[in-house]
Amino acid sequence: MSLTDTDRRILWVRAGGRCTLCKGYLLEGDLSAKEVPLGEGAHIVGRVDSEKSARGLHELPVSERDEIDNLMLACSLCHNEIDKQKVAGLLDVEFLRRKKREHEADIKQQTGLLKDRRTAIVRMAGDIRGRVMELPRDAAAEAVIRCTGRFPRFVESYDRQGVEIDLQDLPGEDPITDAYYTTARAKIDQAVDARIAPGIRSGDITHLSVFGLARLPLLIYLGAKLDDGIPVDVYQRHRSTSSWMWPSAEPTARFAVSVAQDGDPGATNGVLITNVSGTTPLADLPAELAELPTWTLDVGIPGEDACKSPADVDLFLAEARSFFTALEVSHKGIKQLHVFGALPLSPAVSFGLCLKSVGLRPVVVTYDRTNDGYRRALEI
Repeated sequence: MSLTDTDRRILWVRAGGRCTLCKGYLLEGDLSAKEVPLGEGAHIVGRVDSEKSARGLHELPVSERDEIDNLMLACSLCHNEIDKQKVAGLLDVEFLRRKKREHEADIKQQTGLLKDRRTAIVRMAGDIRGRVMELPRDAAAEAVIRCTGRFPRFVESYDRQGVEIDLQDLPGEDPITDAYYTTARAKIDQAVDARIAPGIRSGDITHLSVFGLARLPLLIYLGAKLDDGIPVDVYQRHRSTSSWMWPSAEPTARFAVSVAQDGDPGATNGVLITNVSGTTPLADLPAELAELPTWTLDVGIPGEDACKSPADVDLFLAEARSFFTALEVSHKGIKQLHVFGALPLSPAVSFGLCLKSVGLRPVVVTYDRTNDGYRRALEI
């Protein structure tokens, strides 16, 4: 059964003439600049009760599958993609129904002021102590869709991989050398300055989703390079599930900063130990830093999966920001802060995000743990 003219008009009006999924405007072609209707009525539950029909095996009666509530206005590209069996399991009936409800509610409530549900994916992968770290494009896309309902946008590149900071196979990673950090830092600078920053300035990028697998100093540096003027979601690979999807939406961790050692109140250097994915005793610090004012940022139960939800990362970031604010009051003379310890991936990038107030905070000196102790890495 085909749509009547009245039903077709209702479908278009409810959707505001825009694709329900990508928000593309459906009354204007790219070639002729003439107003032509380009939208299509895409079935949520497949039109035919068959496994050959995307989402076709469903309890909805076949007689109701051509009704407006089972159709969404879509561009031909999105319509074609959601009907591919390869993605039908990810973009399933409940997901598409929710997208239809949200989109049509947005149109009704604030036509022309639609929420942007696209997010630019940033992936950084580097070797860690000689081990190759893989960060597949599909894993990042699925985590974004499942966890936030956003649609991943891989900023245009010839290989459709988006902003990918490839630090793999750089010389000098194991054993670590200064040259390794010089090269890796330059790669991060190039990606942010040439790809991400121009997109933010032009308004093309309004939200970032960051995935990182690399040595701790580089994760912190990446966070410090990113623009804090737009929303940033940072993702975590969870050891318990081997997945980038958050296992919880609720906060599960508690963070607190405490004074581990008073030291000289007039000191120009201080130490912060982050005991989140592991713990670092004071006795492990380099001898030349042993008498400095020292603080610890602790979590209730340290471990690789200490952060199980985005809310946990937000709590960590809030505690880190509070520490730097308090430091400006209690120890104005500190010009260098030496950071030790262990952080999971997402808190590491988030820690970098709070290092923005150049001139109002000390220079942060990061360290690598080696077989012989700690080795100075990057200054941020």
